Amino acid sequence: MDTNLNNNKIDVDQTEQHEKDNQENQVYFEENEEKNKLSSKANKEIKTDKGHNGFIASTFATLIMVLLFTILSVGSYDSPLREKLFPTQNNTEAYIQSYDFANTLSQLTRYLLKTKVEGNDWYAATYEDVESIKYYISNREDAIVNVSNMSDVTDELLEEEIKDSQFYLHLRFDENGKPDIENSLDKKFPKEAFISNLVNRIDDQASYANLDIFYIIPKDFEGYKDLFTSNMKRFYVIPYYLILILVIGAISIIILTIIAFSLPYSSQSKATICRLYNKMFLEIKCLLWFGFIMLSMAGLFSMNGNGNNGFNVAEVIYHANVYFYLIGLPVTFILYLLIYLTVVYIKYIYYKGFKEGILRNGIVGRMCLAVLGSCKRFIKQIMEIDIRKDHHKKLVLILGINLLALWIIALFPVFGFVLAIAYSVFLFKYLLKLIDKVKSLDEATSQLAEGNFAITLDENIGVFSPISKNLNNIKEGFRLAVDKEIKSQKMKAELISNVSHDLKTPLTSIITYVDLMKNQDITSETQKEYIDILDKKSKRLKILIEDLFEASKANSGNVELYLERLDVVALLRQTLGELEEKINNSSLQMKINVPENKVICKLDGRRTYRIFENIMSNTLKYALPNSRVYIDVVENQQEVSVVFKNISAYEMNFDTAEITERFTRGDISRNTEGSGLGLAIAKSFIELQNGKLEVIIDGDLFKLIVSFPKV
Repeated sequence: MDTNLNNNKIDVDQTEQHEKDNQENQVYFEENEEKNKLSSKANKEIKTDKGHNGFIASTFATLIMVLLFTILSVGSYDSPLREKLFPTQNNTEAYIQSYDFANTLSQLTRYLLKTKVEGNDWYAATYEDVESIKYYISNREDAIVNVSNMSDVTDELLEEEIKDSQFYLHLRFDENGKPDIENSLDKKFPKEAFISNLVNRIDDQASYANLDIFYIIPKDFEGYKDLFTSNMKRFYVIPYYLILILVIGAISIIILTIIAFSLPYSSQSKATICRLYNKMFLEIKCLLWFGFIMLSMAGLFSMNGNGNNGFNVAEVIYHANVYFYLIGLPVTFILYLLIYLTVVYIKYIYYKGFKEGILRNGIVGRMCLAVLGSCKRFIKQIMEIDIRKDHHKKLVLILGINLLALWIIALFPVFGFVLAIAYSVFLFKYLLKLIDKVKSLDEATSQLAEGNFAITLDENIGVFSPISKNLNNIKEGFRLAVDKEIKSQKMKAELISNVSHDLKTPLTSIITYVDLMKNQDITSETQKEYIDILDKKSKRLKILIEDLFEASKANSGNVELYLERLDVVALLRQTLGELEEKINNSSLQMKINVPENKVICKLDGRRTYRIFENIMSNTLKYALPNSRVYIDVVENQQEVSVVFKNISAYEMNFDTAEITERFTRGDISRNTEGSGLGLAIAKSFIELQNGKLEVIIDGDLFKLIVSFPKV
């Protein structure tokens, strides 16, 4: 006993422990679920922020990449490579040995002679500001002549300057003005060109008689900014430097293009600047490129002067000074950025297609597409013209006559003038007739709008014949619709009247006999008779209400069908068998003609049985007593038809379409117990099963055909 108690106690403790553990687990799971929701929300927010930051960073990364590439490209110009390829010393020597230097030096000599020696009023800043060449002019017989850009010139100073120079030239003229040249480069200096240019420009050689001229070029020649150094840099050095810049630029552009094509388009397309450039009109892209090129060229030409300012292009390129970077970095950055964006745009065209990437991306392209679309629609309209149709034939004829008249007017000016007048008169009369036809159509439509359907439009009015035919069809359609609506309203009124009559009759009988039963003087036999009548009338009312409900469901299509493969002949035999007692109690003779083989259709057995039952019930009620009823089953490859024929006991002075309406009876006096819903229910069930019901009346012969499609 104690052992059992202990065991029970242990079981209770274990149960409590399990419940406690379950509660703790439930709390744990709820806490974890809440944490997971918060974590998921946080991760989603982090992911959103990360995606947003990545979107911004992609644009920033694009600009940083192009900027770094620009700095490397521009910075590589001013490197030891340039000095190694084009040494400065070689540049000066090559220039001194050139014909340009000899010609410019001869012009300087002529200027100094005219202005400094002879004292003529002639000022040229390019010669006055010469500092890269030191000169000294003196006359051996006249100590007064002493012209120099050096101060306190002595023989010792000249010797020191010549000794420390990169090049010197001593020009001696005899008493006849004939020159004799001595220079440090000997034959490397083009003396013939110098003398030829100098002599050809001397009007009076006697002006040079007994003159001694010294020209000394210091070793730091390229550090000056005057006519000679500018010519040396622009014509003998800058072309090579420009080639170096172009080579560096070409290599950089190739590398940048390869990088731009190598990067995935999915990442590039996220950059805002790339997306804006891709969506930008093609004409604006071309305008950006054109504007960049034009502004760059205009800037170069504006700075390409001979002045001594720091913005001289030759000085900027030669010395690669601060202006080189202030100008080069922005220009190169814009160039590289445009190239990168253009490459991305090319990839955009590849992914979007030529039509979307180019044609729809430009104003001209969109205009071309619009014009092309209009042309295609015009051609389609021309191709749709069928000259076999009267209005198309007339249209082509009118256009042909118009074209012929215009050709004649153009080819024969004199005769064309007369033809133009005649053609204008013809057009006026034709358009006047056309306006009259339009007016008649307008008047007809106005009458139709007012509800007058008695009008008849002429359908032979040329190009407006189709409109006239359509208006006549609309008029006829309106008339039929109005007649149908009137008929529908009439049938609704009859339906309400019939429903009221058929429901009121049994209900009135029930109320009457209930009042009679309240009389306490009636006998038990009479009371029993009244109860039988009440039972009969209430069942009659119940059947009527059920039939009305089923007819409403069937007419609305709110019936669930259970279709299966059924033998129509067997189902018809079954229906006749179950109605055998009613048939035998009637005076009718059944003549049945059905095939021996099975006729299979896909039908709902219960609903199809109801169809045959309602038709037979209708036949037993309204067929002429002591007459014959014929039931035939006829089949073909597509369908099977069940034909019911009988002689009516009542005069059938109604439309065949009305007999299948609700509460319509063959007995117009409504003295029979029919509800008028039998054929209406049968028709609805037949149509729901893709069948058809046909009623034919020939005198007193009533013929009803039920057809179903075969499987």
